[in-house]
Amino acid sequence: MEQQPGPVNWAARNPAPLAGMVRLWTLEAMAHGAEFVSYFRWRQAPFAQEQMHAGLLRPDRVDDVGAHEARAAAADIARLGLPVAPATRAGVALVFDYESVWVTDIQPQGAGFSALRRAFEWYSALRGLGLDIDILPPDAPLEGYGLVVVPCLPIFPQGFVDRLAASGAEAVVGPRSGSKTPQFSIPTALPPGDLQTRLPLKVTRVESLRPGVAAPPALDWIERCETALEPEMKLADGHGVLWRAGRMRYLAATLERDAMSKLLGAVAAEAGLSTLALPEGLRLRRHQGHVFAFNYACAARRLPADGSREFLLGGEELPPAGVAVWRKVK
Repeated sequence: MEQQPGPVNWAARNPAPLAGMVRLWTLEAMAHGAEFVSYFRWRQAPFAQEQMHAGLLRPDRVDDVGAHEARAAAADIARLGLPVAPATRAGVALVFDYESVWVTDIQPQGAGFSALRRAFEWYSALRGLGLDIDILPPDAPLEGYGLVVVPCLPIFPQGFVDRLAASGAEAVVGPRSGSKTPQFSIPTALPPGDLQTRLPLKVTRVESLRPGVAAPPALDWIERCETALEPEMKLADGHGVLWRAGRMRYLAATLERDAMSKLLGAVAAEAGLSTLALPEGLRLRRHQGHVFAFNYACAARRLPADGSREFLLGGEELPPAGVAVWRKVK
């Protein structure tokens, strides 16, 4: 009788590539100070409503791509000596809370206006400049940061504006901040509420721009303001949208991506922070003497010139989902 072949170990015949998103996500978590990474899920479920959620193992319990990448990440972590605690403090603090999301969800005023979306846009612009960011709640200490950004905080907690001013950081506060009281009313003195004690400006009218209505460099929201201050930025029609008093700035519009990056880059420079013009999809993070680079793009990305590097992982060019880690050489 002809002997039947045994089961084939396809995973052994087709080993997964080491560069992949599971490895990238794991190393990026470590670069941000994580002490532990737990994967969801261990094995892809062969039943019920989550059958299409991939796991480290396939439904037949054979290693899937994620398992190979998790092992590769574990080897990288051991080589780098991670985790190292505490996490390195970033140069930039981004103030965010979910109460702001609830406020803008309840009363968006314009289609798509969300405090979460605003935070993501500001965060993306800052990461695109090669900056490290700590995301903090409004009651967190702000001392020691060079730049503090507040993309959208409709309700200022008591004392927040004073603590922001006392931090010594360059500060940029975004639209709709200070526009509500804790009772969800418009402040008696009008928005931006308590910020007026530090920056003499009143928001007297707001406009949400529907798609197709352009007011460069505004994106979808403009606030008209009364103030004796001279604007640092104007719309194409001449209306001011950015004002400054000392280290405090108020931005009275949502901005197009390039304009947002230009603004934050200029303020970061005033704060003494170094920026890099990163290509699309490339992100950096500094942690305990190491510099990490992550490529989220679908094509290879080359690191921008920034002095000599001693590579511990990867090299000057990163493939898609590639990671590089180095120490700067003085």
